[in-house]
Order: sequence, then C-alpha cells, then structure tokens
Amino acid sequence: MTTGAERSSSRAHLRALAHEVLCAETGAASVARLCSRCGSAGHGRPLVRMASGAAPAVSISYAGDLVAVAWGWEGPVGIDVEVDGPTVGGVERGVFSTDEALFKAGWDAPTVTLELPDGYVGTVAGTGVSWRLAGPAAPAR
Repeated sequence: MTTGAERSSSRAHLRALAHEVLCAETGAASVARLCSRCGSAGHGRPLVRMASGAAPAVSISYAGDLVAVAWGWEGPVGIDVEVDGPTVGGVERGVFSTDEALFKAGWDAPTVTLELPDGYVGTVAGTGVSWRLAGPAAPAR
C-alpha cells in the first residue's frame, strides 16, 4: 500500500518532470501555479514565464505514475489522464476525462483521445495543441 508521504513524493517528482517538459518543449524560463480563487501559488492552473515572447497556454494532469503535459499558442488547452477503472460518480472514465479536459480548456474546444499505456485513459482539448507524457508509466521516447 502506498503511504501519503510516498504519494506526495511521487506527485512532487511528477510535477518536477512536468515542469521540465514544459521548459524544454516551449522554451519557458520557469513554471508557476496560480489559483484563480484564492491567489495561492501552491496550487491552481500552471503558468509558464517566457524569457521573451508570448507564453503558451498550458495544462498538466497526473494519474498513478504518469503525468501528461499539454501546451499551445492558439488558445486555451486542457489535458486529463485517469487510471482506467470503475466509473467516477457513475460516469465512465473516458467520458470523465473528456469532460475534465474540456473544463480546463473552457468547454468550447475540439478533443482528441490520447494514446496512452495500458491501464490509463485520457483526453486533450484545444486547437494546435502539443502534448507529452512523462513519469515511470510513460513509454520510452
């Protein structure tokens, strides 16, 4: 059984990987978080700071040993990954993932089902979106 400390350590590792991916793929100087409700930098939507030029919209999702990162310069983006399993509140996991990605992208966006390792489902939403997986469950690149 995984302890809370192990989950926290794993989540922190996945978050660090997600930030590395965003910096490498977008040229971002750093990644931060900002909660639109309380203003906290400890949680909330990820934001990238660029050394110069416009910043892309970004989204990050975690599930098990996998983190999915999406970015795009054409408008809002959303990504969601889930460990495949029983329904969530009576909703099939793939449908739940699509709704979550759309929520993150502002609801009015095209969606694509992600090709993920066995045991995971996921969706990316937005226009002109790039995405990448990282973490122990991600396929080798």
